[in-house]
Amino acid sequence: MNITGTLREKLLGFQKNEITEHHIYSKLAEKVKSPENRRILEDIADDELRHYRKWQEYTRHDVEPDRLRIWKYYLISRVFGFTFGLKLLEKGEEGAQDSYGSLRETIPEADAIAKNESEHEMALLELLDEERLRYTGSMVLGLNDALMEMTGVTFAVAAVSFLIGYTMRAFLGVNV
Repeated sequence: MNITGTLREKLLGFQKNEITEHHIYSKLAEKVKSPENRRILEDIADDELRHYRKWQEYTRHDVEPDRLRIWKYYLISRVFGFTFGLKLLEKGEEGAQDSYGSLRETIPEADAIAKNESEHEMALLELLDEERLRYTGSMVLGLNDALMEMTGVTFAVAAVSFLIGYTMRAFLGVNV
């Protein structure tokens, strides 16, 4: 099949996305403690590499991964937690499904790749059971209590300052 113009550019973009996600999932798999989660991430990384190679058959071109995006997702996952990083990646999987679906007429394998991306999304959702996430509700309630306490203290300090100032002006005979 001869690929030219806009379709070629679209496939090169898909190819870059697949190789980038391969590296992201591989890097995350290295840092995950749970052997089951590691296996799932490694499987997804392998699928992404297969997708990259499938698009490469059409483009006949090697594409470098987006190193900045790899590090961005890696750092987000390390700083904000594995769950947060996976939620962001899952959004990318949804977008890939839609994009690949538009190629069904032109490229028969696009449908299979779209289905595979859907499976990735489901696997990622199953992974979203992180210990930090279990306690998020408690953390939010604790932060809410702290905010209310600080608001009360701030209001009390402001009220006392106002009353002291008002009393001093009245005592000194300053027009209030």
